[in-house]
Amino acid sequence: MILGKILTEIMRVLDPPTIVSKDKAVSVSELTKQIKSVIEGEFTHLWVSGELSNVVHHRSGHMYFTMKDESAEIRSVMFRGFSQYLPFIPEDGMSVLAFGALSVYEPRGQYQLMVKQMEAAGVGSLFLALEALKRKLSEEGLFDESLKKPIPPFPKTVGVITSSTGAAVRDILNILERRVPHVSVCLRPALVQGNEAADDLISALKQMKNESDAEIIIIGRGGGSLEDLWAFNEEKLARAISECEIPVISAVGHETDFTIADFVADLRAPTPSAAAELAAVPLTEIVGTLRNYGDKLTNQMGTILNNAWQKLDHVIDRTGVQEPSQKISRYIDQLTGYAEKLKRSMDIKMTLNQTQATAMHETLVALSPRGVLDRGYSLAYTYPDRSLIRRAKDVKAGDSFVLETGDGQFEAEKTKDIPKK
Repeated sequence: MILGKILTEIMRVLDPPTIVSKDKAVSVSELTKQIKSVIEGEFTHLWVSGELSNVVHHRSGHMYFTMKDESAEIRSVMFRGFSQYLPFIPEDGMSVLAFGALSVYEPRGQYQLMVKQMEAAGVGSLFLALEALKRKLSEEGLFDESLKKPIPPFPKTVGVITSSTGAAVRDILNILERRVPHVSVCLRPALVQGNEAADDLISALKQMKNESDAEIIIIGRGGGSLEDLWAFNEEKLARAISECEIPVISAVGHETDFTIADFVADLRAPTPSAAAELAAVPLTEIVGTLRNYGDKLTNQMGTILNNAWQKLDHVIDRTGVQEPSQKISRYIDQLTGYAEKLKRSMDIKMTLNQTQATAMHETLVALSPRGVLDRGYSLAYTYPDRSLIRRAKDVKAGDSFVLETGDGQFEAEKTKDIPKK
């Protein structure tokens, strides 16, 4: 409808004789200027609905993108002066309403939509389909880390599935050749875009498994729009990657591109070049790592041996590891020393005991009856049975008794009682 109106306006503006007359042929520049005048004069204020694709947020603040529907697409731009006020960040797959004017870029003869205002109108159909499939496969557990197979660090053969004509295959092969020239590469060209791409990629996976010695498979392509990458969002390809017995590295698009294949693969590389770097450790790095391990092992063994020698020297110093005769002599000296210490201790103990015994003997002697008598006291006994006389009434006047002193005893007779003073 828009193109028809444009052509009508062009035909009205241009003079018919000018078009059909060779003598009055217009130049490309003049024709483009007239077309520009018609388009920019007619379509100055219009709302356009469509789905965003190929969105690029330039560092200058300008935004470049494509608006499309199921039948057509139009290049569009939104300059910083307008994009900075957007309440959302436009992304691929979003459905929007854009207000602006048509403009013609004369050097290329291309027209584009100069957007001044944009409103989100929902999410595009492809984006909705992608999110729905992502939820479905996630709920089934196809994204679980427990299902990821480890990537062998030293493969002998690396399988590559990608387009044979794109930049991706050149980057992968160049990096593998430079980093791991000893590793074989098995290339299986495949379609990476279009309705038949997913089936061809699945066929390539099966062929790589059955007809090659690949220990790792890199599957991917270069960057593109959501539509260009859609083969890698197909459910059947996702299940084929998940079921593949060989570890798979996905390498689809640029670092900001994410596909279903990235989530089900055993490892996701941000770019095809990065996938080649992740697929195999370079020989120089292997040699360097082995040398580092060798140096560390040598240093550790040296440390262990030095510690062992120090411990041995310490044991020798403490235990005196010597000739048997020297060891026996040392033990004899120790025993002699112990005997002398024991004798000294016993002498001191005997002297102390003897002193204590003498003091106790003197005390006992002083407290004995004999000792009392030696100090001037005397004992009286009945005669002849020699019973100790304790009271004066025990002896009657005229009775004989024996009186014992410190130096002897003699017989005495009681004549009378003497009152106690």
